[in-house]
Amino acid sequence: MFYFTSVPIYNGYLMLGYATIYTSLPVFSIVFDEDVDLNAVIKFPNLYKILQKGRNLNTKTFLIWCFKSIYQGAVIMIGTVSLFDEEYLNIVSITFTSLVFIELLNVYLEV
Repeated sequence: MFYFTSVPIYNGYLMLGYATIYTSLPVFSIVFDEDVDLNAVIKFPNLYKILQKGRNLNTKTFLIWCFKSIYQGAVIMIGTVSLFDEEYLNIVSITFTSLVFIELLNVYLEV
């Protein structure tokens, strides 16, 4: 596409904004999260059976996350290049907009 030279797609401001919004804000949600009191845990023990078995983060889950991220990145780049043939100058705005929409879709699907 760029004659085999490496050209960064996103400039520093977009990378800074993306990293700030999508990596630091979830940390704040974890920091401000409150633990459940003991009465609620005793009343609903079924909610915590999966946590006790340790199945939330294992090798299979990690590999699924890696596959999803590689697939989504490939779809964004290949879709942008194939659908917007004549818009190479706007590739930054097209890919960044689709990246934000994909992230919002991921959040909606997980919730």
